[in-house]
Amino acid sequence: MRKVLFLLVALLATLSLQAQTIKKGDKFWDGRSLYTVQEVRMGTIVYMTNSQYDELTLEKVAGKTGEYKIIPSRQAEECPIRFAEFGWRVQYVRKDGMNFLAVRKPNGDAMWTMVLTPDNEKNCDAQQADLINAKWESVINNTLLNTPYLMNIPREQLRLMRNEILARHGYTFKSKDLRDYFSKKSWYKSGTDNAAVKLNIIEQTNVELIKSEEAVEPGLHPADVMGDVDQSDVE
Repeated sequence: MRKVLFLLVALLATLSLQAQTIKKGDKFWDGRSLYTVQEVRMGTIVYMTNSQYDELTLEKVAGKTGEYKIIPSRQAEECPIRFAEFGWRVQYVRKDGMNFLAVRKPNGDAMWTMVLTPDNEKNCDAQQADLINAKWESVINNTLLNTPYLMNIPREQLRLMRNEILARHGYTFKSKDLRDYFSKKSWYKSGTDNAAVKLNIIEQTNVELIKSEEAVEPGLHPADVMGDVDQSDVE
């Protein structure tokens, strides 16, 4: 019995490892372009390209399931992911039915996502258009967002989006403007314990993506307007 249990545990561990391993032929959509894995060298170096011939190369982190890091490509002198740097961590997330790569800043927050997809670039473009045309209130809690989508949303709206994810779980806000804004929503019910708020993988990643875009230096966020940008709010 003990031997059978050991074999079962070993099998589950193997399947988990395989499930979080990038394979040749895998396609990842980042909201802007579709990357296809061209080869996996020595089982650890993942080389992928898009239709614009951008190259993204990842190296598997030894001893850490689903963990990669961005390394220089053969032809690319700069990382093709906006504001990302070589050496940054890339996590292969496969949880709650989601399958995506999350590029993480040194503080751990996701700043770019790439969704595993069976679709071609035309279909991915169509899905991105649907996302852009949808009301953000209808997608922020159930659809994994991407940075190209967030780049064109004004900062003040980004703040509302990020906090609405929390509001839908009864989060109690310190900022008066947020309290006033969400108190007018018929669905909002303020809770008593913010520590009890639990986000699913989509919500948590979306919060991090939005925070990362809000943190972009003023003037470099495409939706910025002329004038100073107030980033003093912490909520």
